[in-house]
Amino acid sequence: MDLPLEHHRTVIAAAASGELVLTVNNRLSRHLHALFDAFMQQEGRAAWKTPEICSIDGWMRRCLALLGEEGRLLSDFSILRLWEETIGADSAGDVQNLLQTGATARRAMQAHRILIEYDADPAGFPLTEDHKAFLRWRQRFRKALATGDWLDAADLPDRMGVALRRKEIPAPPRVLLVGFDEIPPQICRLAAALKDSGSAVEEISPREEIRGESIRIPSDDAVDEVRRAARWVRHLLENGRERIGVVVPRLQDYRNDIERIFSEEIDPEVLPGLVEEEARFSLSLGAPMAGQGLVTAALEILALQPRSPVEALGFLLRTPYLGGGLAESNSRAALDRDLRSGRSPEVSLSRLRNLAAGRGGEENGTLPRMVGICEAVTKSLGEGAKRTPGEWVVHFSRLLEQVGWPGERPLSSFEYQVHKAWREKVLPAMVALDSVCPPLDRGEAVALLRRLAQETEFQPETPEGPVRVIGLLESAGLHFDHLWVMGLTDEVAPAPARPNPFIPVALQVAQGMPHADPVRELDFARRTIRRLFAAAPKVVLSHPCRKGDVELRPSPLIAQVPLGMIDLAPTNAPGPLIRERCLPFEKVVDEEAPALPPGENPPGGTGILKDQALCPFRAFAHHRLHARAFDRPDVGLDAGIRGTLLHGVLEEFWKITESHDNLCALDEQSLVARIAACIDAAIDKQFSEGKREASSALLALERRRLARLVREWLEEVDRKRAPFTVWKPEAKRRESIGGLIIDTRVDRIDELNDGRRVILDYKTGRVDLADLFGDRLVEPQLPLYGIGEGGETLAAIAFARVRPGECGMKGVARGADLLPGVEAFADSRQAGNHAISGWAELLDRWRSQLEGLGAEFVGGEAAVIPEKTCQYCDLFPLCRIDEIARLSEDTE
Repeated sequence: MDLPLEHHRTVIAAAASGELVLTVNNRLSRHLHALFDAFMQQEGRAAWKTPEICSIDGWMRRCLALLGEEGRLLSDFSILRLWEETIGADSAGDVQNLLQTGATARRAMQAHRILIEYDADPAGFPLTEDHKAFLRWRQRFRKALATGDWLDAADLPDRMGVALRRKEIPAPPRVLLVGFDEIPPQICRLAAALKDSGSAVEEISPREEIRGESIRIPSDDAVDEVRRAARWVRHLLENGRERIGVVVPRLQDYRNDIERIFSEEIDPEVLPGLVEEEARFSLSLGAPMAGQGLVTAALEILALQPRSPVEALGFLLRTPYLGGGLAESNSRAALDRDLRSGRSPEVSLSRLRNLAAGRGGEENGTLPRMVGICEAVTKSLGEGAKRTPGEWVVHFSRLLEQVGWPGERPLSSFEYQVHKAWREKVLPAMVALDSVCPPLDRGEAVALLRRLAQETEFQPETPEGPVRVIGLLESAGLHFDHLWVMGLTDEVAPAPARPNPFIPVALQVAQGMPHADPVRELDFARRTIRRLFAAAPKVVLSHPCRKGDVELRPSPLIAQVPLGMIDLAPTNAPGPLIRERCLPFEKVVDEEAPALPPGENPPGGTGILKDQALCPFRAFAHHRLHARAFDRPDVGLDAGIRGTLLHGVLEEFWKITESHDNLCALDEQSLVARIAACIDAAIDKQFSEGKREASSALLALERRRLARLVREWLEEVDRKRAPFTVWKPEAKRRESIGGLIIDTRVDRIDELNDGRRVILDYKTGRVDLADLFGDRLVEPQLPLYGIGEGGETLAAIAFARVRPGECGMKGVARGADLLPGVEAFADSRQAGNHAISGWAELLDRWRSQLEGLGAEFVGGEAAVIPEKTCQYCDLFPLCRIDEIARLSEDTE
């Protein structure tokens, strides 16, 4: 990528003569170094002195080191932190301001730097309350700088000017300023100081004469625009072209699309991550360090608490960036599943440690590395005294080493660079905060480290390829053989005015400060667009026409550029390529799984029959493949756990009470006491054996809920029934259905005075009696209990609905008045609707349906049956019902 010839010669000649070349940014400095080296090689030189080419910021920092004052310069993050401390102290007690301290501090820092750059003073302008507050903060901020003898980077040009005039640093004979679209006032003052000290200062302005052709390419949307640009680039590369530039004014908005689509179109072999070859395009905008997997793992480890979200512990178990991450990976994944099965949103580290210590691995061992990790984190959490940021860095680094971060496998080149950037950028930046930050507790330190990682940009160190994707400001001074500028809508060029809220707008307009008003933005946009027109012999200008449902217009600065045609390489997008190159789909209907081997009886109880009735594939996947989604954590106790507790309380109650007569003999006080004792027993059974965790406050709430609900059920339903004896609460049975052996557990069997029996199934949710009479028996549990009991002794079966305010029975009975609210089946609406003559025929119908469901499952019938149950099913990724629906539509 060449500068125009005269600029090329001027800069190279000046650098060869030992003159100082100061560039607008580091990118242009590196570019000119490369040009200089190429020029020396063309001259036949074998060795040469490194030229004095550097960014103006780099030169000022180098001069500060000559003065011995480099220790005074605070990092940008340290300055921001100082602003936050200043504003926080000034706004103490004002909750509204404190909630916005971070954003306010950033805008205040920007305002302060603008005022320094333009040597401006708001005095004499009308001031709002915000302006007055800012000036108060600014006074305190400057006092803090003076007290600490610190320097802000905004003070560097003026400090260099003073040093030059005092002859504290030598003035170079000649200085070239290269690549500036406009020279800021502060740099003008520095240039004046250089001249006063005897330096000759010359500005090498970017050339603005149009070098060739410009065309405009409208695109459907941003994705289409990026895709076209990538295909244009690949076409050039395939024809041997180099020095290709893609300039994106709002690169942050386009970054993810560019990275994905350019990789697909230009470097598709790199996309799957199977190779680590250097990409043929370089993206100047890096990604936050916090978003890199290795750093994410470190931050998640440091953020652990004695009780942590189950998702955080799941990440801990799955990440490869911990000791044992490979050797214990399978057992850790199983432990992650078990943690989620408790459905608690939070789990304690002690429980995780105990589960890891008692869990069998691949060879029936424990998870020793995970046990050690839990113990190391627990010990670290116990050392909770406040520390300085630098002391926390030492503490955190020691913990990460103890837990085996960054893992036992060799790091890839990319991961190695991330690890290096963590050690050389993020951690030193944290240490640098010691001078401006008071001691912090652990939570504050982790939050601060996370912020630093989020604001630290990570850019892999790779050689610059033939294609550069850069932002608008970074393109200053660069020239290309081929250039594409994208995203040029009327919202971008010119950009809307964004005056700083802490500086009077009148002052900003009067001084021509950045983003002050539309006139200034239009002038700046015109200059940058003219520069880009001159940056290559052929320039492609593009803009999206839509963003979602919103229509977009091209920038008025390019609206008159003629539309044109460009050559594009065929797309490498995975979707179209797959459709184009694959063979025609052969439709195969395969609804039969292998039959269940003789003697094999998968666990699952009546759930097997229920799933088979709802969808045969669901039964096959759940009970043959053991495929299930992770349980989702719930706030408090989820419905499943609460239902289990209710079953446990009623089981315990009837083991003690035994009969209707004994229930009626209990006075109110005795009934309340017995219910409370049964609740304690049920809760102890669920939570004292380490199966689950819950806070004492949450369990207290659950005790009150259970006490009210169980008492309502006993008084409103059981006490009002005809006499009975609870024959077997939670009775276990084994049934043979259609070749399938099923173990069942009946909630309750009551024996009436005449010896007949009533089977009850507790339900805490809503029940629909129609589920017992459909063509497919989607509620097989009660019918299975019924046919197992036998027709002569069975008097009724019913759902015992135990819900606050809705306690009652729903079921079928041989005769009337056996259960409250349940009529004789022969007289019921269901018997007429389904043409079932009586009790015996109902039992025969159930037996036939259950035998059919069992035989289907044993025979391997596994068809996917789309029903309303799909919306609650966890098997979407496996059965792909949506794809079946789409294929059906395509064939219609």
